[in-house]
Amino acid sequence: MAEAGIENGNDEAVASKPKGLKPENNFPERYIILGIGVGLFLVLLGTGILLFGKNQVASSLTICVGFGLVLAAFGAKIAGSWAGWSVTGAGAMTVLLFIVLQQYTPVDEPELMKGEIGGDFSRVAEIRIIDEEPMYIYRDTQVRRIKFLGVGKSLKSTRIRMQVDTTEKEAGKEFFELTGDTETIRGAFSQGKPVQWKFDYKARQVKDGSVVILSELDGIDPVRSADLDIPRAGIPVVGNWWSLNAFAQEPLPGGDPDRIRAALEGLRAEDTYVRRNSRDLLASAGESAVPILMAALRGSEEDYRIKLGVIYALAEMLRSDPKQAPAISAQLQAEDFPFLVRAAADQDRTIRYQAAEFLYMLQDRRAVQPSIDAAKEATDEGVANNQILILRQSGSYLPSSQKDDIVRQLNDPSGNLNKTFKDPSSLNRILKW
Repeated sequence: MAEAGIENGNDEAVASKPKGLKPENNFPERYIILGIGVGLFLVLLGTGILLFGKNQVASSLTICVGFGLVLAAFGAKIAGSWAGWSVTGAGAMTVLLFIVLQQYTPVDEPELMKGEIGGDFSRVAEIRIIDEEPMYIYRDTQVRRIKFLGVGKSLKSTRIRMQVDTTEKEAGKEFFELTGDTETIRGAFSQGKPVQWKFDYKARQVKDGSVVILSELDGIDPVRSADLDIPRAGIPVVGNWWSLNAFAQEPLPGGDPDRIRAALEGLRAEDTYVRRNSRDLLASAGESAVPILMAALRGSEEDYRIKLGVIYALAEMLRSDPKQAPAISAQLQAEDFPFLVRAAADQDRTIRYQAAEFLYMLQDRRAVQPSIDAAKEATDEGVANNQILILRQSGSYLPSSQKDDIVRQLNDPSGNLNKTFKDPSSLNRILKW
């Protein structure tokens, strides 16, 4: 009896010992834990996708699948109905939950920037408005206006450009570029209504009422150009400029000299579109194309189309990626800089601006002496200021003694035609050395 009592006591002890709960599907416990872990991870992942403003469909689907895995791992029996349909089981409930979420989740419609530009387009072959993303343009040939459409919530670039190819054949009139400050243009779109601008072909301006929002530049703006500083000696880039993403052109391989030369020949074409496409292709060729481009410029400096195309391509290379400056400098020879500096003093505003901006971004000290000579010979104040700003960047890493010598040369009245430099304090303000 005693032994029986002991046995009965052991049986009760065993019976009272807690046992692990077994799921109805008899899966091993480790699979249950794994299912719950994966499910919770998917729920968190889907929530993260939603919080970071990514695809709402992907977020909803990820959360629902994770939720269904957790339910299935616990062996839960769930059922529900919606819109006359009934479902049973964790998987079916996941599908239903996803459908419900998609039904009631508001869809973010892409915001559009709409506008139209009126004016005299009789001598305009093509207009392009360039942000980091392209704006789509429709030209109504029956009336004097074009309509444009930008997709996105805001403008991406620091500056917006409008490129105008014309039907005129005279040098300096075939192509020009208008530039506008993004903040000013963004203000025009802030009302949420299509903008209506006026294009003045003769003045080369676009106005919003009385406000000039796009105009042809011929000189570097030292304030705005601060965004163009190139990383040298550990100095970071301050801002991003527009990229070549706006052009739906297949990049031209820089290692294919035959295609580069064909594109250079295309710059001389009578067809406006061929010339435009050739400029874009050369801009996409990269630094390895620079020697061929400069050879073409040195051999045809008086050819307006070659000069415009080469200078534009060089400037666009650095706009697309300012970090290319050292690689491009390595491809340039000392004999190239007098040609580039002369282009920065060209009579054509577009060429002058493109060349000055290129040299400003390049920051190559080999431009220093040609720029000193050009500045001293300049009779136009805008041209002189361009050269001083090029000097500021190109000579920024020179020793102090050389900088002092540059200032003395510019202040020497015997060899200086420009009255701007008679005041040493104004010169020092521009140089900022």
